[in-house]
Amino acid sequence: MRAPRMRVGVYGDSRTSSLPDLLSKVGHDVSYMDYDPAPPAFEELDLVVLEVRDTLLESAIERLAERARRGQIFIHTSLQHGVLVMDPLEVTGAVVIAMGELSPTRWAVTTVDELGDTIAELLLGELGASGVRCLDEDRVRLAAAITYVEAVNSLHWDAVRMLGELVGDTQEADDIAASRGNLSRLPDAASLRAQWQAIDNPGQARAFRQVLRRVAETRHNQDIELWAIQEEKL
Repeated sequence: MRAPRMRVGVYGDSRTSSLPDLLSKVGHDVSYMDYDPAPPAFEELDLVVLEVRDTLLESAIERLAERARRGQIFIHTSLQHGVLVMDPLEVTGAVVIAMGELSPTRWAVTTVDELGDTIAELLLGELGASGVRCLDEDRVRLAAAITYVEAVNSLHWDAVRMLGELVGDTQEADDIAASRGNLSRLPDAASLRAQWQAIDNPGQARAFRQVLRRVAETRHNQDIELWAIQEEKL
């Protein structure tokens, strides 16, 4: 027997996670509330999901706290903020959970009590997902790690476009990139300098040098680090 379906309201100015869609797919009654300076009517809802940009989350929580009721569940989906930002809601007797999306099946979860832990675990289990415990003080670094991953993925496609211009086919370039692995052997500094100088797009040339510097740092290759640093100073 599955758990009772909840009335869920989504409040926010942006889509910061897939949580509303996932809740809807498993049968919860999901509706969207207008993001407005005046707090919307949400007293009859069982769960309120806050899909709000990081810079606006605190003010949105303060507005909702004016009308929150004891026992209501509030989840914000910011990776960067923890659960302490939800103090104005917690003092009303609401259940508060910070649940940032790492992937549709992995979520960074921060709560203040066992009830919050249990609700988060039950919700994620229903969605076929699991939680990663995360302290408030670690969440900004976690958000940075996700941004770093996404930035590297974006640069991947920039590199594929560069390769596509040279081989004449973006799909073929994508296939080549997929077969190349993760730079298991670094070229020597002289070869990298020649490659860098051959890149005619200034942004790609800068990214090439900076990415190779970071790779060299992780591999403890001082020659390439020194090359990248020297070029930056010129």
